[in-house]
Amino acid sequence: MTCREGTNRCIVHSDSATKRVPCPLDPNHTVWEASLQKHLRKCNKLKQRHLNDDQEFYQENLNLGELPPLQPFEDFTQDVLETIPLVEKVYKQFEELPLEQKTNNYMESSRMLQLPSNKKHAWQQSSLIQHMVDGRMFGPNRTFIEFGCGRAELSRYVNQVALLRGDLELPELPKFLLIDRGSNRMKFDKKFGDDSWEIAKIRNGRDRIQRCRIDIKDLKLSSLLEDDRGYVAISKHLCGVATDLTLRCLQKSTLNEKTLVGVCIAMCCRHCCDAQEYINPEFLKNQLTESGSRLDYHRFFKSLMKMCSWATCGRRPGMEDDDIGEHFTGLPVIKREELGRMARRIIDEGRAQWVRDKGFHVRLVKYVGREISLENVALVVTRK
Repeated sequence: MTCREGTNRCIVHSDSATKRVPCPLDPNHTVWEASLQKHLRKCNKLKQRHLNDDQEFYQENLNLGELPPLQPFEDFTQDVLETIPLVEKVYKQFEELPLEQKTNNYMESSRMLQLPSNKKHAWQQSSLIQHMVDGRMFGPNRTFIEFGCGRAELSRYVNQVALLRGDLELPELPKFLLIDRGSNRMKFDKKFGDDSWEIAKIRNGRDRIQRCRIDIKDLKLSSLLEDDRGYVAISKHLCGVATDLTLRCLQKSTLNEKTLVGVCIAMCCRHCCDAQEYINPEFLKNQLTESGSRLDYHRFFKSLMKMCSWATCGRRPGMEDDDIGEHFTGLPVIKREELGRMARRIIDEGRAQWVRDKGFHVRLVKYVGREISLENVALVVTRK
């Protein structure tokens, strides 16, 4: 926002007698209070909310959980302090996650050579794709569903690897269903067609993709599925609650252990999860019951989210392992980071157990090292 002539503040921070208020449709932007009603009639967020009203794949709040609304509580410092020994106790029942940073031959021989410097995203894509290959998620008549696809970069390289197999032709080549609630710039959608021609001399490669701009909570996936196809759900850094919404979306579709070939989701941002939408609250409630904790599910979950942030918040320049600062726990930073990874693992284990109960083989793996990404755990699901 620029300053008006003769002032040194923008309109958001001005001392004007007139007031700016957050837009009820999207608090990320503000409007003049006197013009609020006029703004609401033309706000872009209103158009976005009704973008899919006539679409079969839209059903508002279809994939939300069924827990009752939570009464807000502010001070939970004591809850976090009580959660720390509980997290350490629960974590002891899990084996250490293996580091399985895999490499895909095509990504190594082609994609990596295009990147002279920062290759962190490419390393992550390479490992995830090879996990899909080893999990037999590639094959004829596949449809890859990328949740939270953004620009669809991961799907683009999945498509390139599929084209290079050489034993598939239309209509056996994979299709791609791209799901994201945002309007992304510099999308890779056009590249699907370019790659199809350059690699396999196949025209109209872009016809194999469909992009849906929709929140996962509102996605009626069954209306987008076709018969005689195997489906693979993928994502790179599916943020917070979006992972839980995705799992519930898959459950409420017509996919089962025969038509759902696999899932490969790199999860992130557990501190942005939601107790009401978490896919397996019973898992955490059982942990509380077995430990005899006084905490209820909601307070425990909020404490877990707070602790998860310790694993990924990073360190200020010059901070040493044993620095405590003014942190309310009195714990050194290296211990807080360890507790953060423990809390994150507990949330992920609940998700993994929920999928196992549906009849699938499930693994949690560190698909890259922490030097590449602090958010380095993937949920890999295959048929039994």
